[in-house]
Amino acid sequence: MGNERDRVISISLSEAEWQALVARHPQPVHWLREQIREDVRTPVQDATSAAWRDSSASVRAS
Repeated sequence: MGNERDRVISISLSEAEWQALVARHPQPVHWLREQIREDVRTPVQDATSAAWRDSSASVRAS
């Protein structure tokens, strides 16, 4: 028997937030699951390069 276990994430949203999410993503649970799976497939960068990436992205958005 392995150590694999399913995990559950609970997120509190206001009714307005929930309605906005469902309007954009009619299957929000599937969408969130895919977002998480896509994120964990991406190689992890060290904190320095991640911080640089975040700061440079906000500069470009300005």
